[in-house]
Amino acid sequence: MNIWNVSMECAGIAEAGGVKNVTYALCKGFKNLGNEVTLFIPVFKCNNWEHIKDLQENVKTSHISTYKKDFVVSYSTATFDNPDFKIVFINNEIFSEKEDIYTYTTNEQKLNPENKKGTGHKDFLLKDVLFQKAVVQYGLMEDKENLPDIIHCQDASTAMIPAFINELEVYSKTKCVVTIHNAGPYYHHSFINAKEAKFYTDFDDNLINKSLNGEKVEPFLLAANSNAILTTVSEHYAQELIDPNNNEQTEGLSSIFYNNKYNITGITNGIDFSLYNPKDINISKLPYEFNTETLDLSGKYECRYYFIDKINNHFFFEDKQYGCLDNIDDNTIFFAYHGRITTQKGINLLCAVIPRLLSIYSNIKFIITGQGELKLESNIKKLTEDFKGRIVFFNGYNKKIARLTSACCDFIILPSCFEPCGLEDFIAQIYGTLPIAHKTGGLCKIVDNETGFLYIDNTLTSLQNRIENVIKLKRDNPKIIQKLIQNAASYIHKNYSWNNIIENKYLPFFEKIVEKKQN
Repeated sequence: MNIWNVSMECAGIAEAGGVKNVTYALCKGFKNLGNEVTLFIPVFKCNNWEHIKDLQENVKTSHISTYKKDFVVSYSTATFDNPDFKIVFINNEIFSEKEDIYTYTTNEQKLNPENKKGTGHKDFLLKDVLFQKAVVQYGLMEDKENLPDIIHCQDASTAMIPAFINELEVYSKTKCVVTIHNAGPYYHHSFINAKEAKFYTDFDDNLINKSLNGEKVEPFLLAANSNAILTTVSEHYAQELIDPNNNEQTEGLSSIFYNNKYNITGITNGIDFSLYNPKDINISKLPYEFNTETLDLSGKYECRYYFIDKINNHFFFEDKQYGCLDNIDDNTIFFAYHGRITTQKGINLLCAVIPRLLSIYSNIKFIITGQGELKLESNIKKLTEDFKGRIVFFNGYNKKIARLTSACCDFIILPSCFEPCGLEDFIAQIYGTLPIAHKTGGLCKIVDNETGFLYIDNTLTSLQNRIENVIKLKRDNPKIIQKLIQNAASYIHKNYSWNNIIENKYLPFFEKIVEKKQN
């Protein structure tokens, strides 16, 4: 098959959230299975060029009309170094002036105080539409035999491509798949009303009106109403998306999906074990190697003491570290959180449960790493002041710190209100850190009391009770914890490798789509 993968981000090139890992894995996996793969991605200021080879700049240009203006877009081609899938970079200052993919950085706020750190780009709709129109225009400049069998659109920022190609004869043999990575609040990239949608896209009024969610026009609905196939990143999240009881989590989309009988296929994300393998420090980026599948964990605990030493000497991320850790011994139990600091992730529950636990247990510590909503970040910073020596907070993203956070702790707490798939549970399990998670969406792939711990009602009491049960289990039956560590690592490695997911889930799914289109 000839597959175009369209995404704002890709691991190793431009990175923000979990979309980057899915994009890279799909490009790599389908290429390794003998398919022709092309990644379309913008050129941001934050792009990494380390893995890019054979770069040919400005091989094509086109004029894109949107926002009642004419934008010149240039295309550069390259290959990723391993595996060598093709990349088409889309260039315009709308992208290249951005220091991050979706939100403003601290530096951008310094340059313009109106661009608040962590808030979304004010011109995100222009950025989305320009990128998608540029991808479509690239195909119009290609020979027909080079056009794709499938265009795979990653999340809302690329979900309108099916609508843009729907009436173009040249794409008549192309099928679009749109993967919903997150349908929660703030992730829809929607137009505020039909007039705004028309202004940016010039779509047919009938299509726009069919794609309304209240007054807003939804890219996911534009896709569904333009013959796109909708998928999402876990089987359980697919069920939640078409359940009208989840309207609050989806800002009303669930009822629309349900009432219109839209079909959404859930294919759980995998993980590329080779990028995290704790047996190889060159891959894991950890200071010591260990093997969770054989319970050779001495290196895991060496990583812990290495990290604590660096934390207490403010060696990492000095201007973004809050708190330190003291009075550590072999009985200390470590809890981690790594991920976005947002309401969706249940950080308010985490901030509420920490003081309760620390008032009861003297031998527990917390390591938190991430960035996001400023109010939640402030709440965590205050906890580091209120409980000195018992909590450390790294306010930002650094790959080495993120991996050490996951690797050096005993448990990772994931109290997400909803979770499309979840990646942090995978990483933690590979590193011998057991998840304690709300049973929702993709976190349902955790097998309770076998590969981690789940709780049902996402309340403060439920979370606290589950954590306390786990503390008791570790204190009274440490061998059971050891067995779960081994089970979790082996289970993830066997069942959720990207090779397995792509070969046994995605490949037959895509082949069926292409076969139907040809018939």
